Amino acid sequence: MPYVARDDHGQITEVQERETEAAYEQVALDDPELVSFLNEGLGQSRIREELEASDLEFIRVIEDVIAVLIDKRVFMLTDLPAAAQDKLARRYNLRSKLSDLGGIVADHEDIMLP
Repeated sequence: MPYVARDDHGQITEVQERETEAAYEQVALDDPELVSFLNEGLGQSRIREELEASDLEFIRVIEDVIAVLIDKRVFMLTDLPAAAQDKLARRYNLRSKLSDLGGIVADHEDIMLP
């Protein structure tokens, strides 16, 4: 059976396999409060949220890598499948609208800024 530590409000804050100075209360493995802590208290939902946020950030990294590879002529944009080309072109177009040249570049879809 695990040992738990609690905060001033009686909420589980830590789970240990062995008794420690902070985690001295032993609880059953099927204790509802322990199960809830393990499912959510450890931050699984927070971890999922952080992973999703990092996915969005990582998309930009991938875009930058693709731009560098194209700039260095490691491969051409046309080497990618048509669907990938369309998605990149759409993102480049949207990103260009946010840049200082927004209106000028947006009028010329053949211009793609990284």
